[in-house]
Amino acid sequence: MPVRPTSHFTWQVLRTAKRSKKALNGRALRLVPTRNTKDGTFLTALVADGLLERATGSEADPFEATYTLTEKGKFAAEYGEYEFDLKRPEPGAAQSTPTRGRTR
Repeated sequence: MPVRPTSHFTWQVLRTAKRSKKALNGRALRLVPTRNTKDGTFLTALVADGLLERATGSEADPFEATYTLTEKGKFAAEYGEYEFDLKRPEPGAAQSTPTRGRTR
């Protein structure tokens, strides 16, 4: 499996979750109030990557849900990298053919 390094922000979120003795809610994991974190998609991405899992709550309201670390998340919090699966295209999905020239 290929190894992916974590960004500094992701590493900080994972370290915060690792230091906590209980499951944290999404508001506690929003360490830096920037425009990239205001809608909670960073939490959804961490769950999709398998680094965090939702203990309670849903994807609809990521800041009210509580999160815990997975084994992969614990490893990433400690070493700053994690193994990930390559996503392969669906065999039945139609591939778009590129067109030549300008299209309007």
